Amino acid sequence: MQGNSASLRITYLMLIATTSFWGSAFVGSKWTVASIPPVTAAFIRFGLGAVFMFALLMTRERPARTIPKSAWLSVSLLGLVGIAAYNLFFFWGLNLSRATDGSMIIPTMSPVITVLLAAVFFKQKMKKQQITGLLLALLGSAVFFWGISLEGSFDHQRILGDLFFWMAALCWAVYTMYGNRVLEKLDPLTVTAYATLSGALLLGLLSAPSLTEIQWGNLGVNFWLIQLYLALLPTVLGNWFYYLGVRNIGAPRASVFMYFVPVSGLLLAALILDETLTFVQMIGSVLMIAGVWLVNRRNRPSAPVQKAAHETGKS
Repeated sequence: MQGNSASLRITYLMLIATTSFWGSAFVGSKWTVASIPPVTAAFIRFGLGAVFMFALLMTRERPARTIPKSAWLSVSLLGLVGIAAYNLFFFWGLNLSRATDGSMIIPTMSPVITVLLAAVFFKQKMKKQQITGLLLALLGSAVFFWGISLEGSFDHQRILGDLFFWMAALCWAVYTMYGNRVLEKLDPLTVTAYATLSGALLLGLLSAPSLTEIQWGNLGVNFWLIQLYLALLPTVLGNWFYYLGVRNIGAPRASVFMYFVPVSGLLLAALILDETLTFVQMIGSVLMIAGVWLVNRRNRPSAPVQKAAHETGKS
């Protein structure tokens, strides 16, 4: 029991670190698309990410470095949806809209869509407590969005960018649910590495026409330092930790940690991009964290007999 509790705490810490990495990715990526086209930005981040991920993979035993031929199609589909498609919508959205919008919409809608997919396709039931937590987190996200909207009216370009963020959220939900099935038989790091590689190859093909149009010599050292950061932490460690979380506690519960992303994203945007974090947004942050706690809180049995009966019913 103590081992399981410690393992659960480690899983939660990894997921919290992941959401912090991903929150910072909105800020770093917003800065990147100001210098290069969105498709190229996605390719650089995940091209470098694939290199670093395979370097990490090479430190493991040989059987853990490969995937069976029967899984090639499944892993390639993960790369198509969760790496290529997700990041095209992600960077297009950042090019047209704001980092604060993206850090709100994607983390808010991804777990909602994930839970709905789990309920519809995999018949996973939610307890009343979890439903309450999910609704509370959604309310917090709505408060966040309201706080942002107080800054002024949306223009057409910003609305289009926000629609791209919604499409990114859908891609991530599919990636999470499908990845949960793939991870039943395969290692998270191996799956993440090959999915990243397949997605990066597709992004490379799509970005090829723009590569010769960029003035690479004018980008500067800071640009490449940011790309290394985006490749190592949000991409390599972030995706690996997230897949470990999906495997350990399941896709619906792991996806709820996405509610921490807007908190970290908006805080970093305030510090780095000088965007204002209003009191209304702070209230939304508290509501979201409370919702995540409710969704993930386990009910304790009121008596040892109930606990024994519950454990006996497990297969």
